[in-house]
Amino acid sequence: MVVLAQQVFEMLVNIEDIHISGDELERYSKQILIKNIGGNGQRKLKSSKVLVIGLGGLGSPVVTHLSSSGIGKIGLVDNDTVELSNLQRQFIHNVDRIGLKKTESAKIFMGKLNPNSIIYDYETDANSPEFIKIIAEYDIVIDCTDNFKTRFKIADACQKYKKPYILGTVRSYEGQVTTILPSTKKNKNPEIRSLFDEENVSNIQDECSDNGVLSTTTTLVGTIMASECLKIILNISEGLVGKLLMLDLLNMKFETIEYK
Repeated sequence: MVVLAQQVFEMLVNIEDIHISGDELERYSKQILIKNIGGNGQRKLKSSKVLVIGLGGLGSPVVTHLSSSGIGKIGLVDNDTVELSNLQRQFIHNVDRIGLKKTESAKIFMGKLNPNSIIYDYETDANSPEFIKIIAEYDIVIDCTDNFKTRFKIADACQKYKKPYILGTVRSYEGQVTTILPSTKKNKNPEIRSLFDEENVSNIQDECSDNGVLSTTTTLVGTIMASECLKIILNISEGLVGKLLMLDLLNMKFETIEYK
């Protein structure tokens, strides 16, 4: 471990204004050693602010990976409480926290996982007037909600405030992930309506309640969503911008389609 820490330290010493403690250096040493991350990448992660909306099956792996990777500020949005039926796939919660607000339960989990991340919790939803203002305070938004009506509201708010938007959907063995960057006057990027017809999908409600979902599906899709977020912050790949990743764990099929 001493040799490893020394290797990491040598990668950091020439980077100005690191603000990484000795404990953090050891904690993140394995990912700092990755060639296109390094100390500068770790500093980017620590200075980033990510908002996660929905703390269920998708939100659980998302906040786990964001926190363990060293994201400096993580916002949590959910107004539900922990129920027994959640625990099959929402592993950040447990039996002792049934009845507790999901935001509070998530903060407990994340605080024990990595106390270096600053966690803000918001017990609200997309219909609240304050919700839009919350989005404006963050760098990236990850949508872990379970219905399209809410997703369109979040996506529109991200476009308004020019925030990257990462969307994941799941049902039974299947999942989808895409990343949407805000359009500018110079660059017209694909948007959520490029993928989904709002009139046809807005009435689709809780996908898990209607179709059921396997815990491995939510865990994999949420992990991919977190990976997309990290790549945006680190600027190491275009990821799933303009692409929809579709996965089918029953038949072990993965397909990526492009959209405009």
